[in-house]
Amino acid sequence: MPNSSYLAGDFTLLGWPKKIGGVEVCNPIWLAPLAGITYYSVRKFYRQLGAGLVHTEMVSALGLCYKGRKTKELLYGEDEQSPAVLQLFGSNAADVRKGAELAFEIRRFDAVEINMACPMPKVTKKGSGSALLGEPEKAAEIIASLKDTGLPVWAKIRRSAEDAETLSFCEKLLNAGADQLFIHGRTQAQRYEGRADREIVRSAAERFPKMISASGDCYTPEDFEEYLGMGCCSVLAARGILKDLCLIPKTLAKLGACIDKKYSEPSAETQAELICMLCDAVYEREGESHALVMAHRATGAVFRGLRGAAELRRQVAFLRSWPEMREVILNWKETADVPAD
Repeated sequence: MPNSSYLAGDFTLLGWPKKIGGVEVCNPIWLAPLAGITYYSVRKFYRQLGAGLVHTEMVSALGLCYKGRKTKELLYGEDEQSPAVLQLFGSNAADVRKGAELAFEIRRFDAVEINMACPMPKVTKKGSGSALLGEPEKAAEIIASLKDTGLPVWAKIRRSAEDAETLSFCEKLLNAGADQLFIHGRTQAQRYEGRADREIVRSAAERFPKMISASGDCYTPEDFEEYLGMGCCSVLAARGILKDLCLIPKTLAKLGACIDKKYSEPSAETQAELICMLCDAVYEREGESHALVMAHRATGAVFRGLRGAAELRRQVAFLRSWPEMREVILNWKETADVPAD
């Protein structure tokens, strides 16, 4: 439930909390697992802005088995507020099961999710991620191997070339015990290009009621609303949050939550403050290089279209110190030579 640590107001929707996929949540707008992005400070920030649930980055089950330090660091979040979901990837049931057990020794989670969607060669060439779309029996074995962990078991998949194949794959995973499936409407071959197909998500949500959630091309509150209107249980906020820091509170406000207008209708000043709040936390916990990357991404999106934005982006691009960049961002009007109100 919301408390004083949440910035945006009361993000609980009327009629919620509800259980989705075995996990109790206050709303259906969730932070997606994003490689290199959804580390602890980012997860905490978007929980403060109203995300009903957050995911870890995609974590290698085999990396956990080999006790890789960097892999373990992806899990840290000792004071992280529930619900938080562990996303693992691996190519076989034994490795995934062992990796999950080792992850649970580090911290608790509310569900475990298997990535069967990542299309990148460094993942698929080892038989993981979207490579599993072509191995339905093996994918089902991985789901079944996790059913006695005591946690809900989820999977994130992509659409296959044919709709019938996608629905058949979903059925196979659900019969193996999956408690919820996320469908991203691009094929493996598309990677992240082109448009995500929403009709296959609609078909799956109709075929498997209360079991399907959505992912893909959510950049406006209306995008989330459309997926929910198709019968999806929840929708993932992914790359859209990098273009609009307040995408989640804006969406919750449109869905009827009581959100402070400071965050549902944010000014450039508010967004500059939020960039600094996020990157301060990243700087302190994950380090300066991560803070700079996040600041570059957010600044380029937040100030696009404003007078002086090009000059601001130019100055920020050459900075290699977060404290220096912070001053530029907070004083963006002066940097961009924008007249005071």
